[in-house]
Amino acid sequence: MKYKIQLITLQDINDFVKIATAHDFRITLTDGKEFCVSAKSFMGAMATVEWDELYCESEKEIYGEIARFIVE
Repeated sequence: MKYKIQLITLQDINDFVKIATAHDFRITLTDGKEFCVSAKSFMGAMATVEWDELYCESEKEIYGEIARFIVE
């Protein structure tokens, strides 16, 4: 699954990482081109604020849990 998301505030990042770490499958944050970090890493998620676009990629469906971060 791949969703375009926004993480604007520090609280957004913290909440998103908490959601991601609650799962035992792979969840990543990517710019859709070349950069990719673990969504379970607070420091990795912090690095994404510099990216022009941000996507969440997940091995399993998590739409309901991250719906407030999804854009478009």
